[in-house]
Amino acid sequence: MTPSGQEIASLDLGNSTCRMGLYGNGKIKQERFVSTKTFLSNPKSLTGQYPALPPTIAYCSVSPPAEAALQDWASESGSELFNLNALTCGDFPITYPHPDEIGQDRIANSLAVYKTCELPALVIDIGTATTFDVVGAKEGYAGGVIAPGPQGFLDFLHQNTALLPKVTIEDKRPICPIGTNTIDAMLLGAHLGFAPMVGGILSHLEKEMLRTHGKEPKVILAGGASHHLDMPRCENRPFLTLEGVALAFAQNNVIV
Repeated sequence: MTPSGQEIASLDLGNSTCRMGLYGNGKIKQERFVSTKTFLSNPKSLTGQYPALPPTIAYCSVSPPAEAALQDWASESGSELFNLNALTCGDFPITYPHPDEIGQDRIANSLAVYKTCELPALVIDIGTATTFDVVGAKEGYAGGVIAPGPQGFLDFLHQNTALLPKVTIEDKRPICPIGTNTIDAMLLGAHLGFAPMVGGILSHLEKEMLRTHGKEPKVILAGGASHHLDMPRCENRPFLTLEGVALAFAQNNVIV
């Protein structure tokens, strides 16, 4: 049994980025991140940024190669691992008919919201994919929507056309809404198209949740790319996934 009050090492292995932080007193601190490509070649590029870690690292993963790299590192270093999934989420209810299909990051987000927020709630997590997850007081995780992340718009164009270049969403956004070169035109398509896509999906989900729950949901914005979306009425919790992983570990190890 892990002693009460001990900090929890929480790790989120994503398709593009791997993030880690220490959870204590209800919040994540010392958050660090590296690209998943970097983590694959050297997990210590992330874990080694901490002078000391708890004996067990709690994690969720949507990247099997990154998870394999973590397991190899843990075996060599003597660290223990706790994996959050549909079978290890404790008393968090899942009414979704196919729990084995839910991304572990989506379980982490929904569990964190279930434990800490007014319900019903809707989590929008913006990363490589943009996920919308519905969380209710009785249903727990009920389902949601999956759409491309902002970088996905650009990657699709580059990968499926002969002449359009590789462009990153982090490149400077053009000020004028009329692109005067190919890269600016692509960036405008991603930036100007992403927010309306999210807004349209959100509108449909809010209407359905108003019908089924009797009130509109609290909307939580999470994910490493959430800064690409300006939604003032949402609560922004960039470390939500790490929080959920830590809360699941705490529950399984009776930390209060």
